[in-house]
Amino acid sequence: MNKEVIYIEPEDDITDIIAKIEDSKEKIVALVPPKKAGVFRSVVNIKLIAKAGKTSEKSVVLVTIDPSITKLAAASKLPVAKNLQTAPVIPVVESGVEESSSEQVDEDGKTQTDDKGEEEAEEAPKEEKVEGVNKEEEKDEDSDEDEDEEEEEKKEAEKPKKKERAKTKGGLIGWIKEHKKLSAVIGIGILCLIIFLIWALFIAPAVDVFVSIKTDTNNFSEVVSFVKDQSQENIEEGKIYLEERKIESVQEVQFEATGTKNRGEKATGDLVIYSYFSAEGMNPVNVGTVFKISGLSYIASENVTLSWDGSLSSCENKDNSNDPVIDHGKIKCLISGRVSVSAAEAGEKYNIAKSSTGWDTVANVAVYSDKAMGGGTDDVITVVQQSDIEKVRGQLEEANGADDKEKLYSSIPEDSLVLESTFSQTTSSATSTPAVDEEVKEGVKPILKTVTTTSVYTIDKTKLEELIRSKVSIVDNKKIFEIRNMYIDGFRELEGGFTGKLKAVYFTGPRITESEVVEKIKGKGLGDARREISDIEGVSEVKMSPSYSWVFSVPTDSNRITTTFEIKDQNGQMIEEKVDDGKKSEEESAE
Repeated sequence: MNKEVIYIEPEDDITDIIAKIEDSKEKIVALVPPKKAGVFRSVVNIKLIAKAGKTSEKSVVLVTIDPSITKLAAASKLPVAKNLQTAPVIPVVESGVEESSSEQVDEDGKTQTDDKGEEEAEEAPKEEKVEGVNKEEEKDEDSDEDEDEEEEEKKEAEKPKKKERAKTKGGLIGWIKEHKKLSAVIGIGILCLIIFLIWALFIAPAVDVFVSIKTDTNNFSEVVSFVKDQSQENIEEGKIYLEERKIESVQEVQFEATGTKNRGEKATGDLVIYSYFSAEGMNPVNVGTVFKISGLSYIASENVTLSWDGSLSSCENKDNSNDPVIDHGKIKCLISGRVSVSAAEAGEKYNIAKSSTGWDTVANVAVYSDKAMGGGTDDVITVVQQSDIEKVRGQLEEANGADDKEKLYSSIPEDSLVLESTFSQTTSSATSTPAVDEEVKEGVKPILKTVTTTSVYTIDKTKLEELIRSKVSIVDNKKIFEIRNMYIDGFRELEGGFTGKLKAVYFTGPRITESEVVEKIKGKGLGDARREISDIEGVSEVKMSPSYSWVFSVPTDSNRITTTFEIKDQNGQMIEEKVDDGKKSEEESAE
């Protein structure tokens, strides 16, 4: 056991000396007082030094031949050595005179009498302290002799300590009873130390593993069929469901109705009709025939056949016998009849008095009313007319589907591929509410409305990825990490379906899972674990980050190992897909 030699300076006080004893890392502390050491002339200070040695569990030895210091050390049972090479003893002084004999502490904690103390004191020169220091320096030069002396000195230095422990009543238990507060503090400290060691060695150790993987870039191109009936979808046969997504939007605009309509009663009456007939036959009057009287239109309510009264005076081109000569239609006779009519529209203006004969160029007959028309009334309302609609139709067309495409695309899930070539937008015919010629009530504005349908076809990207993975052949120790830039080239409609060429870029790399990485490295040193992962083909970089500086190996508990994967393409761009945790790889292996 080594010892520490502390040379006391003249200016050191008792607190400095005690602090040096407590700060010493050795179990044996040799104190060498100076020539003029006033601090060692007090029995209280000597006792404090002895107590400091007991408290810090160190054997304190005074290296001195000063009889006054030796006497005080004897009273405090503090071991004294004449120099750094002699064994320490507890001096015995009686009646104020220093005896030649002294107690020496043996290895068993017992004291032995040393009868050579006075002779050694006489033989030792006054500069023994200096010689002791020099001898200790010479001790390093003579290895064989010094080792024996050092062993003997260690044993002698431990004897006072054993003796002091033997003198403690009740041993350790007695000491604990005597120093209850200190014992409690020491106990709490030991408990905290144990808890800290358990935490530091078994709980705290953890390792974060960072693995960077570099992938290979590959191109995919294959003709695919598309069906609009989902029940016909078949990934293995290359048939993918084509889903139509659409939204409908209603565009409305209010407008002013300027039309009017008379909902009153229609005037009715009779008209006398006459005309000339020829050999070709008499002219009939049919229901719905329109006649004009005083610029107003009246409509026949019945079918009437005009007849001849037989009078030759009503005929043209007669011979001298007053008989009509019917010769190829050249002779015409007057025919007439009476027909019931109603006004073409409601209104009091159709209530006309009887009129004289006038030729109706429309019906090509002569008509007149021999009695007044009556019964017509007025009830004028506001209605929508076609010209009102035409005025606002342009405003409605400008609003049709302006934002519908953006709304439709925002509603499509991110995992869907949009076929831009199938985008369409149709608008229904404008309809008015109320309709044309219908009444518009007071305080209400009519509305012109159209419905715009916006649609586009989409494909589920996961189905396309599934198709690509089923068509691509890769070695067992590699996998597809990500598929990018999928699009359909040459999409067109065929009889019974659609077709197009599916093109994409896919990235392949090592088939590695988190569980495989953990199994490879747990329990190994950080350096070995790093090399173990770096040897995997496709792994470009590995980093190990222990939780604390004292952690030099990977824990055996898998829960204390965190793995992070960084996947990049050949251009250094990140690939989003995460490495499997092991379950997916097992399923793929089973397949």
